[in-house]
Amino acid sequence: MKDIYELLNDIDIDIDGNEFVEMEVSEFENTKVKKALKKSLNQKKKVNSWKKNVAAAVIIAGLSATTFGLTFPAYAGNIPIIGDIFRFIDNGSTGLYDDYKAYSSAINMTKESKGIKVTINDAIFDGETISLTYSLESDQDLGDDPLLLDFLNIKGANGTTGRSTISRVDKNNYVGLITASSFNLINKDAVNVKWRIEEITIPEKQIEIKGNWNFAFSLKATENNTQLTDRSAVHNGVQVNIGKISVTPMSFIVYFDQMVSKEVRDKWHGVDVDIEIKDDLGNIYSGEGNGGSGDSEGYKMSLSKTFEKLDPNAAKLIITPYVHLYEYTSENYGGVEINEFGEKAISIPKKPGKGRQEFVLDDIIIELKK
Repeated sequence: MKDIYELLNDIDIDIDGNEFVEMEVSEFENTKVKKALKKSLNQKKKVNSWKKNVAAAVIIAGLSATTFGLTFPAYAGNIPIIGDIFRFIDNGSTGLYDDYKAYSSAINMTKESKGIKVTINDAIFDGETISLTYSLESDQDLGDDPLLLDFLNIKGANGTTGRSTISRVDKNNYVGLITASSFNLINKDAVNVKWRIEEITIPEKQIEIKGNWNFAFSLKATENNTQLTDRSAVHNGVQVNIGKISVTPMSFIVYFDQMVSKEVRDKWHGVDVDIEIKDDLGNIYSGEGNGGSGDSEGYKMSLSKTFEKLDPNAAKLIITPYVHLYEYTSENYGGVEINEFGEKAISIPKKPGKGRQEFVLDDIIIELKK
């Protein structure tokens, strides 16, 4: 399906005629256009070695608990210039977050330390993933891409994966979005959450600001309808099983497992599986992966992926699994083993699979229960 920009490009407009009509736009829309324009004018800056080291340190520190990036929506009502942080950050590119606002809970908790005020605006829990939006106001310029050393903890979860992003609004104001998906959570009707920020780094200036921004709150899960399934597809030694589908008012979550044969394990270092979904009405759904858990090599994994709101008239889901096999190299693999004798670099095990190989499994058809 085309996004709004592609649709507008298809329209033939007479710029010299009378086809343009001026109309008022909201402050959110005005800011969104300015943000997109500024982004298009700025060339991508070369990352210096110090920033690379900081990023590597953040990755190493978070490997055992959490990964970070972008995901779901809600409000930022106390920020005059932005009414919906999720839409602002997404910039209208996916439509994944369009229906979260109405089902989010207003938190409006603020902590201030070292001249930096952090406010949790809204949060939502869909039974699998917690998503929260926040605003940050500073008495100094934190640069274009400040780094937050933060930890999001879900009580009762054996582990979490997630994503985080932050976007600059103006000189000293920022907004952000964090998601965390839980593993083996016993009670999925409600969750108790703690979010702790220990440090904010300004990469351009190599400045680290240590402070105390600690939050604790509870969330009830949105209503959901879960359907169990045992459909699967297998090809070239890789099998994908669809375990269940959970439908909420603003999204649906697909839970799936990947299993890899010994022949594939002996040949390739890594195996990744992703899924794409359309329905019998022709709708194609945008989605964001929630991560998963499994063995240390990643050959046997339990995963989930959240997609945008399901069309209520859809009767079937057509799930297409994509498999990526790849070789470890110095660019995508590395680590250090620490013991009583000191540090030792972890060497890359030798396997015959070289480069990358990709293939598609047969579609998995799920009849939706009404």
